[in-house]
Amino acid sequence: MTTKLQVPIDSDVRDGLELRAKELGFDSAQAYIRFWAKAEVSGRRIDFGSPTIILSDESDTRYEEAVSDMAKLRKTGKLKTYTTVSEFMEDLR
Repeated sequence: MTTKLQVPIDSDVRDGLELRAKELGFDSAQAYIRFWAKAEVSGRRIDFGSPTIILSDESDTRYEEAVSDMAKLRKTGKLKTYTTVSEFMEDLR
């Protein structure tokens, strides 16, 4: 079953999206949006040309540990947050 999703959008944005979709090989902006929506729902990342950085196994392990540690701190409310760049810079000192 399909359903229609109507989203008001500025015509300049629509035209730009149509051009970008064609550049990426889609036949229309709608096809591009459907592709994006399906990826979002399934949790996949879409990358159209960003450089890929491949970490060494050791770096990848450190990165995963850091992400895990931050997730634990966030759950317990102990993750440091900043509301300004000045606060962040002060904490670095």
